[in-house]
Amino acid sequence: MRQGAVLLCGLFLLAAPARAQEPVWSDRAIDSLVYALSEAWTHGLDPRDYGDPARLSALDAGTERDRIASDIFRAYARDLAFGRVDPRRLDPDWTAAVVDQDIEAWLARALESEAAHEALEALAPGHPDYQALRQELIYRLTLPESPIPVPDGPPLARGDRGPRVDALRARLHQLGLLEVPGRRGAAFDARLETALMRFQARMRLAADGRLGPATLAELNTPAEWRIDQLRANLERWRWLTHDLGERHVRVNIADYRLESWSGGAPVREHEIQIGAGYSRTPVFSDTMRYIEINPVWYAGAGLGSSLMNQMRYRPAAALSDGYRLVSLDTGGVVSPYDADWARGRYRLIQLPGPSNAMGEVKFMFPNRHNVYIHDTPHRDAFADAQRDNSAGCVRVKDPADLAWWVLENEPGWTRLRLQEVMATDETTRVWLDRPIPVHILYFTAVADRFGGVRFVHDVYGRDRALVAALDGRYPEPAPAATGLSSAALD
Repeated sequence: MRQGAVLLCGLFLLAAPARAQEPVWSDRAIDSLVYALSEAWTHGLDPRDYGDPARLSALDAGTERDRIASDIFRAYARDLAFGRVDPRRLDPDWTAAVVDQDIEAWLARALESEAAHEALEALAPGHPDYQALRQELIYRLTLPESPIPVPDGPPLARGDRGPRVDALRARLHQLGLLEVPGRRGAAFDARLETALMRFQARMRLAADGRLGPATLAELNTPAEWRIDQLRANLERWRWLTHDLGERHVRVNIADYRLESWSGGAPVREHEIQIGAGYSRTPVFSDTMRYIEINPVWYAGAGLGSSLMNQMRYRPAAALSDGYRLVSLDTGGVVSPYDADWARGRYRLIQLPGPSNAMGEVKFMFPNRHNVYIHDTPHRDAFADAQRDNSAGCVRVKDPADLAWWVLENEPGWTRLRLQEVMATDETTRVWLDRPIPVHILYFTAVADRFGGVRFVHDVYGRDRALVAALDGRYPEPAPAATGLSSAALD
């Protein structure tokens, strides 16, 4: 349970020191609060953390009932509005924006209207994705279905046969990925391979059509854990501001996906590459204020040291890749053949070009993590299903299309002008008259376009810590992300 939260003891929450005078609860308002508590499980929350609804109903009207009801409302309202878990205790780099809510004002509103249930529901996220996860949780709790197990064993691939292949076929049929389960003893054929690849792609695993350990683990995930994942992802939604912006960019790290949103719906989708394990992409929100077309890359000290050695000992190759040596004393470009390698202070930059680490476009939303969205010369990696291979920044596929979406409402810009500017070798910085909110998020259960929910591989392994915290068991704090910038390393 959160530090500072009220504690359950016997009948109800023992409140913080009593207030001078609690507002009066009518019988109708109490009934509405009881109904709200009875639905807490649909939000992935435990009603027992707030009080016993049946015994609250049985209390006589008076100051004691008013005090208990008000404290229950406040505790439940805080959890719906802000989340039950403090995300910063799980991830020190978490900096997503939240909007404060005046819980006392909501309490007064609930008592005036005698509609505590409606007030509490209004405090929960109203986003369609939250509601889709909530509906999936209700479905899985009321109509539980255990997965058909696929026994452990060596990897399976096309041509194999036996009981494990039969179980794999039955499991994929259960998931709706195979129209018919097939006959017992049939070989692992192209149809089963295609169904398995579809499952792997849905989970954001390597879609190789082979049943390896990672795919087997996802197939055999217990029903109880899927419920816990839904609880965890509902909590992640409660951490966010309700207003993500009429026009905004949303990145789901775990799903390797960037979406451009306008008018309450996604209008563009882009595949992305995210930070590798040693430099995980952090969760945060900020505002895109400008973009750079044909950017210069400023190499940082880490990777810069190895590149510096290349510039020193193989200068021709480094120069041909667009690298230049810059004096930290004068700011001027220095020939590597004339550099004072013993006493000089230098850094490397990389000029615009096909090898530039930033690619053709960089989308800038200044933040303390120095993490941005940008193009990449490593475009072949977008063919991989699992793409945690950057130095922390978000590498985006089809950056010119994203750049046009950003600029289409900016005065003086046309698609043709963007193409002409990108065709040059000059760096162009475009300040936005209409800055765009950017949200870098982490969801392992996401709503699909048909209103259902699909689970994706927990690439950074964050779900278990969050589920434990929801159950009152905070783990040791996660190590801080490196926060290395695209300008430094990516």
